[in-house]
Amino acid sequence: MRYYETAFLIAPDLSEEDTEQLISKMGEIVKKNKGRMIHVDKWGKRKLAYPIKKHDSAFYVFFNYEGIPETYAELERQFKQKETIIRYLTLRKEEEPTFEEEIKKKPKEKKTEKPAKKEEKKPAQKEENKSVPKEKKEKEPKEPEKGEKS
Repeated sequence: MRYYETAFLIAPDLSEEDTEQLISKMGEIVKKNKGRMIHVDKWGKRKLAYPIKKHDSAFYVFFNYEGIPETYAELERQFKQKETIIRYLTLRKEEEPTFEEEIKKKPKEKKTEKPAKKEEKKPAQKEENKSVPKEKKEKEPKEPEKGEKS
């Protein structure tokens, strides 16, 4: 089974009840098609960057789920049939997604010293770059050729 993330935008003219019903129906489609819902993220109504199907805002919803390719295909087929879904996008993830709630529950890990090593390398590289122009300055000036005035 593969991991997927699907984002879809619901038209803003739906009531809150209708929006919740639509989201739950889409979640049921995942379960019916041998999928397992991992996380549902509802962002709510947000202004769009540009109008889509004559709408200036939309209700944003993100599904993270595990399933077979037919699972997301059926979900996208349903999106095409619903006029209230104004835009959708599905991405296949390589690993199971992690979320902020899970990260907060885990104990904090100590920071590694790798970033400090990177910072030490950067000044050394800059010094090397600075030395190149100095070498050019240290070269002896050219003597004027015969026949040229100085």
